[in-house]
Amino acid sequence: MGNFEGKVALVTGGAHGIGKGIAKQFADKGAHTIIVDYNEENGVKTAEELTFGNVKSLFVKTDVSDPKALENVREKVFAEFGRIDILVLNAGVAFANKVNNISFEEWNKTLAINLTGLFNTVKAFYDDFLDNKGSIVYISSGSALSGTGGGVSYPASKAGGEGLIRGLAKELGPKGVNVNAIAPRLIDTGEMMRVNYPTQADLDAVLEKIPVRRLGTIDDVANLAVFLADPDNSYIQGQTILMDGGRTIA
Repeated sequence: MGNFEGKVALVTGGAHGIGKGIAKQFADKGAHTIIVDYNEENGVKTAEELTFGNVKSLFVKTDVSDPKALENVREKVFAEFGRIDILVLNAGVAFANKVNNISFEEWNKTLAINLTGLFNTVKAFYDDFLDNKGSIVYISSGSALSGTGGGVSYPASKAGGEGLIRGLAKELGPKGVNVNAIAPRLIDTGEMMRVNYPTQADLDAVLEKIPVRRLGTIDDVANLAVFLADPDNSYIQGQTILMDGGRTIA
C-alpha cells in the first residue's frame, strides 16, 4: 500500500474506536495525524501514542457541530504542519430512540454532529484541498441502507452524509480530490457490541446472517480507509463501499 510519509491526515472522532484505528494505520505508514474529538482525556492519550519516530500527532478538542471550532482546528493544523492531505470524517453520535419517543433535541444533535459536522469540516479545509488535492474518506454506516441502528435519526444522518459525499465527489473530483465513503456494519468495537448482543446466543444468531461468519474489525475499516486515501486508487471516486461481510447477499 502507498507511502504516506510526510502526509498529514486529520481524523474526526479519532480519540477512540474506529477513528483511532484509522489514525493509527496512517501513523504506522508515516503520516502525521490530527486527532479531532470532544473527549479530551482519550484524545490526548491517542495523540501521545501516535507520536513516535518522525511521526507527530496533534489533538484538538473540538465540537464538530460548531463551524468556528473547525476554523480553529485548521489554524492549528497549519501552524503545526503547514499542510493537509487527508480528511477522515468519522465523528458521530447515536440515539436509539424511535420516532414516537425521540426528542427534538436528540434529533437536532444527531444531525448537527453527524451531518452538519461533515460540512463544517470540509468547509474549513475546502480551499486547501483545491490547492493540494488529497483525499476525503467519510465513515458512514450500513444503517444508511438498512434503516437499522436503533432509531431513525442515526440512519437518516448517515444517508444524508452519503449524499453530501456524492455531491463533493462531483464538485472536487475534477480538481483532483478523491472522495469516497465506507459503510460498515457490525464492527466489533468492544463494549457497544456487547450491549447490543449480551449473550453468546445473541451473537451466534447475528453471525448466522453474515456469510463470512465473523464480525468486522476496526482494522478492516482502517485498511479500507487507508486504501481509499492512497492516490494510486484514485479511480475509485464518489463511491460508498458497504463493509458487511456479505450480509446484504445472505
